[in-house]
Amino acid sequence: MGTTSTIATKTGTARDAAENLAGRVGSAAGNVYDATKAAGKQVGSVASDEMANLKADLDELIARLPSLSDLDLNAAKEKLLEQIATAKEAANQATLSAREKVSQGVDVAGGYVKDRPFQSVALAAGVGILIGMLIARDR
Repeated sequence: MGTTSTIATKTGTARDAAENLAGRVGSAAGNVYDATKAAGKQVGSVASDEMANLKADLDELIARLPSLSDLDLNAAKEKLLEQIATAKEAANQATLSAREKVSQGVDVAGGYVKDRPFQSVALAAGVGILIGMLIARDR
């Protein structure tokens, strides 16, 4: 009877530890996801703003096209090319920022596993046990 009680206590303690560790890893994964999502929104917002500005300038240029001289047309062309370069640079910067945030999240997760290999293995085992218990309970 004592052995069964000890095994149940150890199983409960291991399950509690695995659940605690799973919660922390889940929280870290959520933080990485949130950072990635925010970076994606930032990239989309920058690209959208730059494209809206570019479209407005193109519309204005098209409206004025019949009345432009060759000199004015060349100046408008140069301005348009500068805006395209600016939009491209802004999109590149936003993309770089998003990559850095994702890379930081991966580094944090990788560092956690590297710093705590036994806890990571225990977590994986605990998650497997919990999933097994949930599947067994549903049958």
